[in-house]
Order: sequence, then C-alpha cells, then structure tokens
Amino acid sequence: MPRTLRLSDLKNLSPGARDAALRDFARAAQASPNGALVEVEAQIRAFERRHEMSSDTMRARLAAGALDETADVASWLIALDVQRRVLGR
Repeated sequence: MPRTLRLSDLKNLSPGARDAALRDFARAAQASPNGALVEVEAQIRAFERRHEMSSDTMRARLAAGALDETADVASWLIALDVQRRVLGR
C-alpha cells in the first residue's frame, strides 16, 4: 500500500519528529519496488520448483492446452505479471 505524507501534517510536527517522518517516508519509497520484486521473484521460483518447470514452459503448455489453469497456475501468472510491471517490461 502506498504511503502518504501531507505537508500540512509535517507543519504540526516538532523538528525531530518531522525529520523522522521524512526519513521513514523516504525509506518506504526507496524500498517498496525492490522489496516487491524480491518477494515476487521468490514466489515465481517456488512455483517453478513446485511444478518442476520454468515459467516459459508453463506458459507454452498453458497456451497449447497441455496444462489447466488452476488457481495455483493463475497465481503464478499473476506473479509473473507483477514482475513484468515492476521491471517496466
């Protein structure tokens, strides 16, 4: 979930609290995409191990009708889409 920080809220904080809020906000903004990518890539590797095939093989088998789109496969496809979006592809 994206973090928000309103300037009007910052004005009401003490200098120390304002610095801490800005630091936390900056850390969250920097970590979010990287953390999401690491988590999603771990999920993709887990799907590949569990199903004993690469993501490319899964997509090819799905397109050929040799693999059913189960809830697990749908979750795998979603993880791949998130990875693509985070990487900007």
